[in-house]
Amino acid sequence: MDTNLIMLIIAAVTIIFVVILWQGMAVARAEIAGKQTVQYQKLAEQATNAEEKSADAQQRTAEALEDMRTRLAAIEKLLSEVQ
Repeated sequence: MDTNLIMLIIAAVTIIFVVILWQGMAVARAEIAGKQTVQYQKLAEQATNAEEKSADAQQRTAEALEDMRTRLAAIEKLLSEVQ
């Protein structure tokens, strides 16, 4: 065989190998990006749930504080009437 033909075959095989490897890496990057997207969606859902729980807790705290203020006002009124 001619050395030029052998060099051509080696170059063609190398180019084909590099293209296959390049495409395989592109597929791997796409899979990783897809997994990250799912993880970000789960994280966003968790953050939304935490925000809702926090808002509920804040509402309950505000209601309890208002109840305490009402009771304190009633106690103050009672004490002023007793004096």
